[in-house]
Amino acid sequence: MPTTGKPQFNALTIKYNGLTKSIVTEVGLTPAFDPFQYQGKKPPFNIINKHTLWDTGATNSVLTPETVREMKLTPVGITDVIHYGGTKQSNTYLVNFFFPENVMIYGVLVSESENIIGDFGAIIGMDIITKGDFSITNVNNLTWMSYRIPSIQTIDYVVEANRIKYAGINKYGPCPCGKRDEKGRPVKFKFCHGKDL
Repeated sequence: MPTTGKPQFNALTIKYNGLTKSIVTEVGLTPAFDPFQYQGKKPPFNIINKHTLWDTGATNSVLTPETVREMKLTPVGITDVIHYGGTKQSNTYLVNFFFPENVMIYGVLVSESENIIGDFGAIIGMDIITKGDFSITNVNNLTWMSYRIPSIQTIDYVVEANRIKYAGINKYGPCPCGKRDEKGRPVKFKFCHGKDL
């Protein structure tokens, strides 16, 4: 991939009408294959679209048995799956995920579980979420979820709040928080709250 000096990432944003208690997207699934070998050609598998839950409480991504059967997946191994009912051994599979806005993650090792509550064909776990930057906002009673991959920058709301709070402060003047050094002198803003701004 040519480098232009600009960040190279793909991103998606899902907007909900009102506040939502669960982050759900339609996701395309196929058995794993290298998509770059099929650019401009018909891929070897049809994409199956599933109602998918993003779950930060799930360590790994999982598929329902119905999704596994529909995709005609072949197991590549076995793993222990821990769920609310206990621990159970499960088959694992290699799968490609096709998200909205052309965001794609391929070759993901997923497991199978019949303990998925709700009308979902798959769950996105932390194995996928932590590959990128993930945020949820609820401004004006509207939930927005945004995700980009790969991760390119930390999101720090404390720094953002301080940037707003201390806007216009002279960096060589005393910090408005009132902090003093060991000799009792005011600490300069640039060495206190201004150092991370």
